[in-house]
Amino acid sequence: MRNRNVLHRNPPPLLLLALQLLAFWPVWRWYAARVMDPSGEPWGLLALGTAVLFCGWKKSEAGTTAMAGAAKYAWILPTLLTLLYTATYPLLPPLLRAGIAFTAIACTVSAYRLGTPLHLGTWGRLLGSLPIMPSLQFYLGYPLRTLVAAPTALLLQLTGFAVVREGTLLNWGGHLIWIDAPCSGIRALWAGLYLTFALASFYGLGAWKTWLAALLSLLAVILGNILRSAALFYLEAGILALPPWTHQGVGLVTFLFTTIFIVGFIQRIRKEIPCDTPLSS
Repeated sequence: MRNRNVLHRNPPPLLLLALQLLAFWPVWRWYAARVMDPSGEPWGLLALGTAVLFCGWKKSEAGTTAMAGAAKYAWILPTLLTLLYTATYPLLPPLLRAGIAFTAIACTVSAYRLGTPLHLGTWGRLLGSLPIMPSLQFYLGYPLRTLVAAPTALLLQLTGFAVVREGTLLNWGGHLIWIDAPCSGIRALWAGLYLTFALASFYGLGAWKTWLAALLSLLAVILGNILRSAALFYLEAGILALPPWTHQGVGLVTFLFTTIFIVGFIQRIRKEIPCDTPLSS
């Protein structure tokens, strides 16, 4: 009978978090070094700060029974992730090791605080707090620029311009216009997903609604960058003679409309799509 109840005995939440902080000490040291690097991206601290804020502010209203059910085996998944971290430590680069560590922390907080094995909003913001921007630019920058260039050329063709895509370039009568790194939308993608996961936590969206919101955010960012690239074509090709600051202005306007669109469809998802199993409230 005692052995049967072993799995039901959870360590106190603060003790489990303290053990995780100790076990993942190399990750925190690496993370601090990356954050303090002047060449790094500081926006990860915003995601980390809001994740901590929401975990302290929001608490599941699913009832004590649901909370107890989620916390009953709360230590198992973080323990498995810790074992995975230990086993793969010599094999994985620091960024992936940090991803495992942050996932383990998210599981602990989700079970004890939010009444679910893994709250996607918290998990997404913790992963977003990692210094992932250089890696995203390296691995996804070119594919996203190519993805943006093809529909941009088609859109310009529909407006009467004989534009042909050549890799990440737009060829208009021998005039080559480059789809630059900002047009790939890596930073806009990070910001859109950060906003999505923050609103998912704020509104208490369940797993299905959070995944749907993240997918729509991805599509919204890509669409926004297509429109941005099409608008900038008229400037870079010399069709419209406008001041240099217009380039940045177009980017800000398209990002603003993308943000409004993301907030709007999350509101609609929240109100009109049938409720799924709540992750938090």
